[in-house]
Amino acid sequence: MLVQHCREYSTLMLLQVFTLSIKADLENIESISLPEDSSYTLTVKDSAGDDQREGVVVSRLEEQELSGSRGTAHFALKWSRDARHEASLSLQHIKGVTRALTAADAGKFVPIVAFECRGLDPIAWQPQDGFVIRAPSGMVWEDVDLSSGEWAEYDEKSGEAVSVMELEWRFDTYRPKK
Repeated sequence: MLVQHCREYSTLMLLQVFTLSIKADLENIESISLPEDSSYTLTVKDSAGDDQREGVVVSRLEEQELSGSRGTAHFALKWSRDARHEASLSLQHIKGVTRALTAADAGKFVPIVAFECRGLDPIAWQPQDGFVIRAPSGMVWEDVDLSSGEWAEYDEKSGEAVSVMELEWRFDTYRPKK
């Protein structure tokens, strides 16, 4: 029984990287991005069970020391079934993978951020404010709220309507290409 528990624990605490990808219908928009210091509101699930935590806010600006380790994470918790082991999540930028959504990405999901996880999986994201939206005219809107999945404005430089509609998101397991 102890051997099986150790095997299960080692499996659930393996490092996994998930990307958060978005897509949207863009009108007269050059790009949508989130600054490095953005916060992400997530629902996370125990990798080896059914426990979930909603409303978890993760930011690069906050770091927690991991118990029994010299490492840190942007978020850490202990699941009730096994309070001895800490699950953790850290935000990452993966060069050549995570980036802004652009007009050229029409109809495609684009990874905007990565989450390095041990013992938990992100299963839901609640878009909020903080988005930076750029128009081809050079106009920039900061701290845009996309919690409704839509946003519309008028670009005074170009004299055109601009909008983000039907924002969708998904999590994917990231596996580096070899």
